[in-house]
Amino acid sequence: MIITIARKCGCDADSIGRAVAEKYHLHFMDREAIAAGAKEAGCYDEYEEFYSERPVNSLLYSIVMETEEDNVLHDTPARALTFIDRLPLEDGCEGYVIQGRCANFAFQGRDDVVSVFLTANDAFCVDTVADTHGVSARKAKTVVRETNDRRKTYHKYYTGQEWGQAENYDLCLNVAKLGVDGVIAMIDSFIQNRK
Repeated sequence: MIITIARKCGCDADSIGRAVAEKYHLHFMDREAIAAGAKEAGCYDEYEEFYSERPVNSLLYSIVMETEEDNVLHDTPARALTFIDRLPLEDGCEGYVIQGRCANFAFQGRDDVVSVFLTANDAFCVDTVADTHGVSARKAKTVVRETNDRRKTYHKYYTGQEWGQAENYDLCLNVAKLGVDGVIAMIDSFIQNRK
């Protein structure tokens, strides 16, 4: 099984992803784990910007978006993440929780995949970032805004889809309303009841 988690900044996705991974005996793959796996598989250099979630050059972005819709860049997530299916499963793991990196797009259409988008209101996200990183609310607000803007552009650039749009995910969950435990329970319920 693969669970993909896309998220707004400040939604406590690390805690949620790690808890879901532990519950289902899945390997949690965040930015560092994905980069390490790609390096081990020998494909990191080819897709370094993708793995690094680097900001997209605005001029290049506008040129690419004016070209045909089925741009070769839209194949990047699937090609860049194919190494995950070849990774040996360790410690009794039965699959992966993959955070970010357009994983919902890369693994779409597979029966063994559950795609999740985590959201929350800005106040919740700012408070979470301020508490987690020990920064002022003003700094946290800037971090949340800039991170979400970068993720939105990154996702559109590599997939042609709108980041966070409900139809691109199996579940869209509001962490501020449900709390971490509630989100985990909703993911669990979806997995148990899906057809």
